[in-house]
Amino acid sequence: MKVAAETFALTPRVGAVGRSLTAAKIERVFSPIKTTLTLLESDGERLCIISSHFMTHYYHFSNILRRRVADRLSLPIERVIDFSSHNHCTPKLVTRQYAFGSTERETPPNKSILTPEGRDLVDHAEAAAARLVDRLEAVEVRWGLGHERRISHNRKGHRADGSTYMMREADRLKLGADFNGDIDDDAPILGFYAADGAPRCFLAHFTAHPVTAYDPERPVVFGEYAQVACDALSEAMGGVPVGFLQGCAGDVNAKGLLADLPVEQKIADATRYGHCLVQAWIDGISRATVSERTTLGIQRRIVELPFTDVPPLEELNDQIADMEAFIQRCADNDPDTLTCQGLNFPANMTPRYRSVLVEPLLRWAKWARAFHTENRLNEAPRAAEFEVVALRIGDAGIVGLSCEPFDAIGRQIKRSSPLPITLPCGYMHDTCLGYVPDSGNNGDREYMSAFYRYTTSMLPYAQPAGDRLAAAAVEMLSELAEARA
Repeated sequence: MKVAAETFALTPRVGAVGRSLTAAKIERVFSPIKTTLTLLESDGERLCIISSHFMTHYYHFSNILRRRVADRLSLPIERVIDFSSHNHCTPKLVTRQYAFGSTERETPPNKSILTPEGRDLVDHAEAAAARLVDRLEAVEVRWGLGHERRISHNRKGHRADGSTYMMREADRLKLGADFNGDIDDDAPILGFYAADGAPRCFLAHFTAHPVTAYDPERPVVFGEYAQVACDALSEAMGGVPVGFLQGCAGDVNAKGLLADLPVEQKIADATRYGHCLVQAWIDGISRATVSERTTLGIQRRIVELPFTDVPPLEELNDQIADMEAFIQRCADNDPDTLTCQGLNFPANMTPRYRSVLVEPLLRWAKWARAFHTENRLNEAPRAAEFEVVALRIGDAGIVGLSCEPFDAIGRQIKRSSPLPITLPCGYMHDTCLGYVPDSGNNGDREYMSAFYRYTTSMLPYAQPAGDRLAAAAVEMLSELAEARA
């Protein structure tokens, strides 16, 4: 097997539009944001993995990026796989408003829709790709597994009455300063080593939303714990490129989400978490296993997840009345605006932003109600389609899912994978359909489990929901494992 990799850094502008539902501008920049391209070759077959600490996982950006890199490498676009760390402390990459659940597609998307940061990222990725082919070098693949429990927590809370809520930092601290709940503490790593034993690059993995420094109302730019960890590993290994692959983090946070702390403290906390993670990766490297296989494999599949029927009319009417009253209370600056229809809000969030988070749910309920009132129940959507990609790199497997999958989906994939180590990842290519719960979390009403309400094209998932994605991934991994060595 041969490999070549390159990491580049871009520094977004103060004043760029941040990741905020109110289009708030970036107020401060604490670090550049980095992206790594890793080109792999075996038996004349090549594939390229893009791993970025920008949010690249939206159709109108990821498909421009992948197409430009594919053209530079003379590869089919299907052999360029784009992963994002899902870092919330970055600016927008496209000028248009992103619509969750949108089925709008352009072939191909036009580069004119990119922001200055989006254009810079595409241009630098193209330039890096053009340099990779001449740098391909024969390597040995090694894989290791560390563990880290200080960074993350399961952000889905359960009340005594059976209802669920999204756990922000103030909620988490009520359960104990060290609370982390049901998390996946695996920190796997793939290393690529030259004949002289020196490392050439790494692909590293962990499972946790990078949101410690995130503030939706006062956005900043920072690489978050994941980029800090990649930088620290690179420094420890002689400056080699390190790509990051985010796990199935739909219900798992890095600690600190919307904490009522100065931004400098949030940056310091995220930095500390990054240094915790790098030690886990280094521990995995110290016990690494050499891959017996030296070949690559790739499979891609579209998986359909069916919906349930439209909720009953009376239920939708009750939801609409409750949300309209909540939005009016927000407009009146009423302090009684901390919960609404399964959503809960921190006290340090303004009533205006709470209202903005509820407005999409109101649109969804009115959209769903129209199927009843207009006698169009037969026209209601029946399913959503998701892209699943499975890679085999030597003995290691990587699964990419085009959504924000719950952690249990990743665990199912790892538990049933026939390969010695498997890295299940979300945030690949296009996550316009948002969160996908596993069967055990399906049907609840908090933000993640009921994210379909942020669209006007989706209904609740029928059981077993995201378990179908895990089953498809395992099938593809099994086929790749049986392929010739």
